Amino acid sequence: MHTAGKVFLGIGAVVLLLGAVMTWAGGSSLEEAGEVDVEGKSLWNGDSGTFYYDESDQIMVFVRDTVRCDEFSATFSNASGDAGYANDECTDDGSKPRGHGDDPAGWYHMGSFGWDQSKGDYDIVASHEIYLLPMWEVVGEEIEEAIGGIMGILGGVGLLGCGACFLLLGGILALVLNDPKDAMQIQQPPSV
Repeated sequence: MHTAGKVFLGIGAVVLLLGAVMTWAGGSSLEEAGEVDVEGKSLWNGDSGTFYYDESDQIMVFVRDTVRCDEFSATFSNASGDAGYANDECTDDGSKPRGHGDDPAGWYHMGSFGWDQSKGDYDIVASHEIYLLPMWEVVGEEIEEAIGGIMGILGGVGLLGCGACFLLLGGILALVLNDPKDAMQIQQPPSV
């Protein structure tokens, strides 16, 4: 087998392996998109207390998925009487909020707060323990994860194609080219 064939086969195998790993990693990243760590991202949690709203982001209200939508209530109020929290609509049977299909596993997004509210302390009273998450920060991170996964998959598929081409070229070179033989020198006896 010619040296060029060996080199191209080796490069092809390495690039093919890198492409497979990159595609797998991109798929794993894409699979994780949408799985929000509610407890880890929470700005505040509890069933009553005071929350300082700084107007930097809208707030999503989450509860555990053991809470029925039609049994949940929450009020947000401040000194000026500014409320502004509204529960999402419930499904027909009242067990879940209407948009529950895209909620993280084990959680329901029950409503949002902060669209038109002013900065300041808000007294919160809820029927169940709630978790407040910054909406656009969480959405932005999930979009980044999804884009990273898609780019990883596309890059991995590209590397798989390159690796396959290198393997094909290496195979062709291995079959077509022969190893150079040591040069044979023929000497003629001197003529007189």
